[in-house]
Amino acid sequence: MADASHPDLRQRQHISQHPQQPSNNAAAEVQNNKINIVLLGKTGVGKSSSGNTILGAELFKRGRSISSVTKTCSKNHCTIDDKDVSVIDTPGFFDTTLEEKELAKEIAYSVFLSKEGVHAFLFVLPFGRFTKQEAVILKQIQDIFGKEILKYVIILFTYGDDVGMVDLDLEMKKNEILCNTVGDFMRCHVFNNKDQRNRDQVIDLLQMIYSMVQQNGGLYTNEMYKLASMTSFERFCKILKDVWDAIVKYLNENSSFDCTIWKARCNDVFHSICKPSGYMSLSN
Repeated sequence: MADASHPDLRQRQHISQHPQQPSNNAAAEVQNNKINIVLLGKTGVGKSSSGNTILGAELFKRGRSISSVTKTCSKNHCTIDDKDVSVIDTPGFFDTTLEEKELAKEIAYSVFLSKEGVHAFLFVLPFGRFTKQEAVILKQIQDIFGKEILKYVIILFTYGDDVGMVDLDLEMKKNEILCNTVGDFMRCHVFNNKDQRNRDQVIDLLQMIYSMVQQNGGLYTNEMYKLASMTSFERFCKILKDVWDAIVKYLNENSSFDCTIWKARCNDVFHSICKPSGYMSLSN
């Protein structure tokens, strides 16, 4: 599980570029002024190439290699019809050069690069390659970001030039492993990374992302990641604090009762219970 105390989460700088892309009126349906996308997947499946396709320029380093070309999270931007689109590339799962905990921390860093939150996590893999290993990766993604993360995941198949006239929805439904893994959260798209001039495939993806954000009622935020990273006891302490804060707010707004002494005593109790876990004390 990722650790928010990872020093690089606060200190590392990233390099960003802003190439301008040809305007396409279809992108106007994506009504967010900013879209944050995180690329996830195994080494060598085309994450960096997919990022370059979205950006319309060769900004992410890519190449065929036994080990991952991407060792750390990197972020680049482009503008599509006045929308600031940010893409964050991550190291590949099963990268033999990174320890499991180090890899989890690095992937978790992608959320901290998106201050507003992440609109979509793109799980990248070659078309027709969803196996038990991909199911394991999605489970690892849930371990890092929480069980609810699948609501924010789009499966992005690469090698779109080989797909042809295949019915993508039908092919996905025929894959028992895929259906059992993602269940009702199945969303997919296909990229032909050999044709970066095909902006329709990018616009279609942005429209899918916006629709998903509407269905989810918002983005995947840093607060959601922090909650997913907590132990069960820390979650209990947070719930206790939230309930207490709501009670105090209600009494302050709807009653002349002076709860100062009561608050101080309850804060002492809360502190004695939750201090061992390193959790915060009541604040309001």
